[in-house]
Amino acid sequence: MRGTTRATTGKLEMDYEVTPLSVRIARTIVSAHLRLWGLESLLDAGALAVSELMTNVLDHTRPDGEGCRTARVTVTRIPDGVALCVHDSDSASPHQRSAGDDDEGGRGLQVVRAVADYFGISRPPSGGKDVWLTVLMPRDVPTA
Repeated sequence: MRGTTRATTGKLEMDYEVTPLSVRIARTIVSAHLRLWGLESLLDAGALAVSELMTNVLDHTRPDGEGCRTARVTVTRIPDGVALCVHDSDSASPHQRSAGDDDEGGRGLQVVRAVADYFGISRPPSGGKDVWLTVLMPRDVPTA
């Protein structure tokens, strides 16, 4: 597994070869940064979202020429919450599936949309796609 993490005040960028291990590592690093930024009330939503979106890259994108699936995760502290984006090089749109009660998968985008205040998919000019979301602080929790 290859990966690079860069952090500055209020911003975290991670480039990973997406594997089951890198999904867990990214979730752990995002959680640590949310704690560092005083956003403990967003820990569950942030960790769940990054885990689901990276798992979608692992399960549903085409590998690159070297047989790898890669993603860039960007987490940005905003005044009233956090913005999270997962970029991959596959331009195919993710689509929400209808999972049956006994299905083990197929709920990833539903889960992400449920925890997000805002959600979207965009296509940067450089190619691939960005799946992004914003999670805002609950109104009754003061920000740090």
